[in-house]
Amino acid sequence: MPIHFRHDPERDLLIHVGVGHLDIEDIRNLRQERQRAGVPARVRHTLTDFRRADFDFDIESLRAYEEGLSEDDYAGMRHAEIVVKPHPLAILLLWKNWLPDGISVEIFRDAEAAYRWLGVEPRPGDLDF
Repeated sequence: MPIHFRHDPERDLLIHVGVGHLDIEDIRNLRQERQRAGVPARVRHTLTDFRRADFDFDIESLRAYEEGLSEDDYAGMRHAEIVVKPHPLAILLLWKNWLPDGISVEIFRDAEAAYRWLGVEPRPGDLDF
C-alpha cells in the first residue's frame, strides 16, 4: 500500500506516510484499510507525511472524491500535512482552501513544525515505514 498508517490511541494520533505515486484509489483504499484495522472514525490529531509521495491526481479529482465533506464530521480534529514537492503542495493548498470552515488543516514542510502545531510529542520511528 502506498499510504501506510499507524494509530496511537495514547496520543490520540493517526499517522499516514505516503510513498511513491498516489492516486485517488489509494486514498479510498486507505480509508477502507483504517476501518478494517479498527481505527476510530474520529481521531483528534492526524499527521500525514507526503514528502516521499507524488500525486497522480488533480484537485478536481480530489474535490469530487471528497464531495459532501461536512464540518461536523471533522469538528475538533486537527490535520497536519507535511509536503515538499511542488505538485502535491499545490494540490494540498487548494484542498485546504475549499474545505468547509471549521476543519482545521495546516500544511508544513517539516515534521517538527507539524508535531508542534498538533501539540503532540514526536516519538522515534513515528514516520518510519
